Amino acid sequence: MFCLIDRYLAPAAFTIMLAAPAAIVAPGMAAAQQGATVTPPPGCTAFLTVQSRSCTVSHMWTCEGDPDGTHWRMSMDNEGPFYLSFTDEEFRWLLSYELRSGAQNTLIQPEEDPASITELFETGTDSMVFSTIRETEGGQRVQRDYTGFDRLTGETVEIDGRTLNRTAFSYEYDLGNGPRRVEGNQYVHEGWRMFFGGQEVTTLPSGETEEGDYSPMEFAEPGERGFLSATPLYDCGDIMS
Repeated sequence: MFCLIDRYLAPAAFTIMLAAPAAIVAPGMAAAQQGATVTPPPGCTAFLTVQSRSCTVSHMWTCEGDPDGTHWRMSMDNEGPFYLSFTDEEFRWLLSYELRSGAQNTLIQPEEDPASITELFETGTDSMVFSTIRETEGGQRVQRDYTGFDRLTGETVEIDGRTLNRTAFSYEYDLGNGPRRVEGNQYVHEGWRMFFGGQEVTTLPSGETEEGDYSPMEFAEPGERGFLSATPLYDCGDIMS
């Protein structure tokens, strides 16, 4: 699995292009440019762009040679790409990469109770128990253990012409100083077999809480306005003005 991340994070694996004049620039410099677009890695085909709250735009693509049903998601803010993930058709977190810190997270397989989007839609709920290995650029390896669930609330929401199911979710993990719990609501699209963010609350070991809203606002498929745009649109405040 580690070879996958090496393949897609090689120099110029994905680039950001300015609309005019056409030029390849560093990711951190390009995101603030109006009209900038993302080019996926060679051998990969983008199929969806999502503009979300909290100043985030994400791009999904599939790549030749990857297992059937898998896809990549790259998320960007106003400073450029910050997160790259690789999931399968059940939306299991196979691999993720923190682009600014250089840390990599890899799913330990087989899982005790794998996440399953199929089970979620067949039964209305899906439990999960799994672990990942987080490895820093310096080689430090730490195991993180997750337990949680996703549940369909029975509500459907139309966002930018697409119908999504609303979910309630909760999961816990421990960074070594006590459990952290993340809970709230997300959105899931049965046809795309993907989850999208929503409103969530993180409860820290100290009891303090942090709130965030990562709800999708716009979707763009190939040929639609905003497809592969590198510019986040929502909640960017004065940075984007």
